[in-house]
Amino acid sequence: MNIIERYDRDILYYEFQELKKISFVNHLFSSKIGWNSENIIENISKIFNVSKSNVLYLTQIHSNHIEIIDEKTLNYGKILGKEGDGLITDLSNIVLMTYHADCVPIYFLDKEKRVVGLAHGGWRGSFENISGNMIRTFIEKFNSNPKDILVAIGPSIGPCCYEISKELGDKFIKKYNDFQDILIKRDSSIYLDLWKLNYLQVRKMGILDENIISSNACTSCNIDKFYSYRKEATQDRMVAAISLS
Repeated sequence: MNIIERYDRDILYYEFQELKKISFVNHLFSSKIGWNSENIIENISKIFNVSKSNVLYLTQIHSNHIEIIDEKTLNYGKILGKEGDGLITDLSNIVLMTYHADCVPIYFLDKEKRVVGLAHGGWRGSFENISGNMIRTFIEKFNSNPKDILVAIGPSIGPCCYEISKELGDKFIKKYNDFQDILIKRDSSIYLDLWKLNYLQVRKMGILDENIISSNACTSCNIDKFYSYRKEATQDRMVAAISLS
């Protein structure tokens, strides 16, 4: 796995080394250890050293809809009632958070404009190109240059484990006929590579190859550390989080 284990007391979480090097950004991906549905917000608040009211998340609906939090956002609490699967902000000490248990967490950082974003990319959101839509929003709303944007693809179900139907595979091939190897055939089964799909989507939007980082961590293969809906049929979730300090 291309991520680093960190402990805060008895709480285990993960970080990308490349993002950790950047002084004005904090981020993490949680685990099974030290986290539960009751303490997620409290843990995030402590680790990021922000008020609980500054931890923002959406009602996720497996879409490509994105909410922006900026100086025009007068009431952070209203964000919590909104539906969507992507968040972007240029404000300091605002933690963006998404919930995951196999779906892909995708972190975004414009190093020059100091803007961060976070997306929840299940197969539906990835099919609707939420990653590409995030980059487009950075460009249109914050005048970002794609060459300045880092993208990190976090722990999620990998192509080793994510078996899909032929019908769904055909939909992906039809929509993304210019993308190579997003489907893998093994024996009589078809597997979807969500990591590669999101990688190719941001590459198509102009993100440099050297600015795309993948954890290569499969939640289904590592249920000692991660929750996996596909493997365990669990209702528990991990969270991804990112903020500007």
